[in-house]
Amino acid sequence: MSLRIKIIFFLIIYNTVFAQNKFNISGTITNQKESLTATGDAFLLTETEGELIKYTSINEGYFSIKSMPKGTYLLKISCFGFEDYKQVIILDKNIEIKITLKASSTQLSEVQITASKKPIENKNGNIIVNVENTIFSKEANPIDLLAKLPNIQIGSNRESISIIGKGNPLIYIGKQRISINELNSISIDNIKNIEIINNPSSKYEADGRAVILITRKTSNQEGSKISLSETASFRRYFSNFFSSNLSFKKNKLEVKFNASYNKLKFWESNGANYQITDRNVTSNYLVEAISPRKEYIIGGGVYYQINDVDYFSISSNLRIQNEIFPIITSSYYKENFNENTVKSFSENDSKRLFSSTNINYSKSLKKLGNLFLGGQYTNYNQNLKSHISNNFNNSSYEDSQNRFQDFTIKSTTLKGDYEKKFNEKIKLEVGGNLLNTISNSISEIENLNPKNTNNSYYDYSEKGESFYTQLSGELKKVNYAIGLRLEKTHIKGKFTDSSEFLVNRKNTDIFPKASIHFPIDSTSTLSFNYGKSIQRPNYSKASSITTFINPFLEFSNNINLKSTLTDEVSINFQLKDKSITVSYYNAENPVHYSLIYDVNNDKTIMFPSNFKKEYGVNIDLTIPLKHKIWNSTNVLSFVVNTIDDPKTTNSKTRPYLYFYSNHEFKIDNSSSIGINGWGLTKRNEGIFERNALFVLNASITRKFFDKLETTLSFNDIFDNLQYKESYLLQNIKAENIFYSDRNKISISLKYSFGEIKNIAYKNKVIDENLNRIK
Repeated sequence: MSLRIKIIFFLIIYNTVFAQNKFNISGTITNQKESLTATGDAFLLTETEGELIKYTSINEGYFSIKSMPKGTYLLKISCFGFEDYKQVIILDKNIEIKITLKASSTQLSEVQITASKKPIENKNGNIIVNVENTIFSKEANPIDLLAKLPNIQIGSNRESISIIGKGNPLIYIGKQRISINELNSISIDNIKNIEIINNPSSKYEADGRAVILITRKTSNQEGSKISLSETASFRRYFSNFFSSNLSFKKNKLEVKFNASYNKLKFWESNGANYQITDRNVTSNYLVEAISPRKEYIIGGGVYYQINDVDYFSISSNLRIQNEIFPIITSSYYKENFNENTVKSFSENDSKRLFSSTNINYSKSLKKLGNLFLGGQYTNYNQNLKSHISNNFNNSSYEDSQNRFQDFTIKSTTLKGDYEKKFNEKIKLEVGGNLLNTISNSISEIENLNPKNTNNSYYDYSEKGESFYTQLSGELKKVNYAIGLRLEKTHIKGKFTDSSEFLVNRKNTDIFPKASIHFPIDSTSTLSFNYGKSIQRPNYSKASSITTFINPFLEFSNNINLKSTLTDEVSINFQLKDKSITVSYYNAENPVHYSLIYDVNNDKTIMFPSNFKKEYGVNIDLTIPLKHKIWNSTNVLSFVVNTIDDPKTTNSKTRPYLYFYSNHEFKIDNSSSIGINGWGLTKRNEGIFERNALFVLNASITRKFFDKLETTLSFNDIFDNLQYKESYLLQNIKAENIFYSDRNKISISLKYSFGEIKNIAYKNKVIDENLNRIK
């Protein structure tokens, strides 16, 4: 037996000795005539503040809430036509109760239960964002919502998400993995809360140091529901977002469908000043792109509840994006005593298509546990046609190049998961998956003066298999989760006209994870976390696709990019709702952009490359505040981050601060005001020196006629979001600037009608590399 297998089985056997003290609450609901009450809601709340801990529905007069820690809770029972029932529960054993409800003296045509809750909470180093019934529920789409949350950064093209100090997160809805394409098709109305998990367990893929976990809302009436949303956004140019969502449920069958049409106009700009010291070259450029874009998003799924615990589902998503956009670049280039000013004009026609389909089957094996099987197929295609012309030294434009580039990804994944609970005291989870991905890059460049053609055809393939196991439970009030993940990958890449592989790597990686929580008393907890993770490059970055900037500068991907491996350990202390976290991380082969001079083609290349290492310390302080109509969450982070590489001789590191502050003022049940902002002080991170940033946002919401919600939003009010960085690498000294078109005013209208009860829709996205397809 191999050493790795021995380690895995030893971990399973070792952890089965642990036990946990969790208890169940169940009850029978009757009326004064001793007959069972058919349906309703059971809420388990905190004893003092009445905040929701757990929810379940009442079916045929019976409810059950399982696996709750020992403590004191407030149980609330709500059934239509009856007065609400409340009872304080001291949970130190399994409890079964019988509740008799009193008939309500007033017949109401509609019952709406609302509660004042904190928009943002934190627990053991994780951030929990309550969307339902807070200011966040008024956002027009999930991307705009995430942009308002602590530590989260959205790319200027709305196609990338990162977390400060963590990189790109995995995104989940319940147990299902989703991509940004699928995230954009979700209605805010369906989101209950969002949790930012900074120390994800082994059941999540190792490809990420953080997880954004989205929990859907549940409702209580069978039937159909339609939600329509329209947002008009005024940035530098006007953009329009329209989306619709339909849900239908009858008996065991549930159907979902969504469709969106976005007519956008993006403005993007960046520039750089750089010097190649050993060639006496000085250059600068400023590039500007105006991108009219049409997006069509269609998705849907069918879910069938076979019995109380078994289900089958199928889900599909399709996104089509078309844009015809010009890119204008003004450049200056001086080599020794030769100077040139150039204006470059590039006409571009781009088309993208993303589609994904997955099938799920979940089966209860009764006392033996639960089994999940799934499969997923994903396809992505992007092609770009470009015509490039240049104007040297204010003469006239001359045609320079025609380009055709095409990039395709096809990925198939099979997945299996098994979980087993032992007497409600310990939980074992094991699982694995198989991955097969192929991609093709086509680049055809026709130079017009002098006339010649350069073509390249690059094939890439990745095969992988992974296995994980995790044990979680409680031992003498100490909660723990210990797991291990094993991943094997085989990556090959070569140009089609060559018999030799440029890339041929076989990797076997083990990713241990551990999380232990020690309750000091009823108000404070001390937590320890350790995890090893991997950040694999996006498939598009590991391709041969290039982008023209000017005759002297080219942006290129990097077929030799390696994965980044990170070890991270943290300790968190939580006192009531306030917490402080200290973490240390060390990453091998981090990826950042840099410049090199290509002597053969007499051109400077900007490309993503692996640096030697990146390491640092974070100290994060989270302080929520609440008083009457005011809710506030404040996050302050002290960061020391160092990026190191032999290519640099002049690097320095200085600490910097990140701060976030969010405020909600609940005027009444139908209107509220929100103000939030974040900022970064100047950063010296070893090789890179980056500028300070500050962003302030505000919103006003108002509800009319119970169904129509209106929101007026102001983003980046002071138009401060400009990213600047400078660095010195070997013979190149560079200063870059990236402009962001975030300053905007938007007006959003939401209207919904109909209701769905007992939503049970479940669907897992199987492809663990879905976030790399872009």
